[in-house]
Amino acid sequence: MLAKPRFGFLIADVYRLLRRTFQSERGDHSLTQAQSRVLVYIARSQGVRQVELAEVLEIKPITLTRLLDQLEALGLIERRKSPIDRRAFQLYLRPAAEPYIAMFEQLSESITARVLDGLSDDEIAVLMKALTHIRERLLV
Repeated sequence: MLAKPRFGFLIADVYRLLRRTFQSERGDHSLTQAQSRVLVYIARSQGVRQVELAEVLEIKPITLTRLLDQLEALGLIERRKSPIDRRAFQLYLRPAAEPYIAMFEQLSESITARVLDGLSDDEIAVLMKALTHIRERLLV
């Protein structure tokens, strides 16, 4: 007898499969998956502080520092001293990152369209509303 799927396992499986699909379809370019992920998060939150980004990505600050060093060496990001806290750095994309971000957005839209294919607009709206509600409940 198979147990019914547990909510957390189902969410984790969907996330894992989405990441695997993105990884396999993003093509062969110079960025690692970890670098790509950092770049996308910086694009979403220009000016984010390094410590905040490490928390969001759930990686150690030293690991993030290494990834940022690599992205900075490639000319894709820049660190700026925080005007509020001189010990902190804020992160910004450089123009050279724009083609990567455009590629990631196009790929994300393509994968999203494919995985949601067969669901009505109403079903998609309910799904998004439910996931947003769940995220908000977990943030409290």
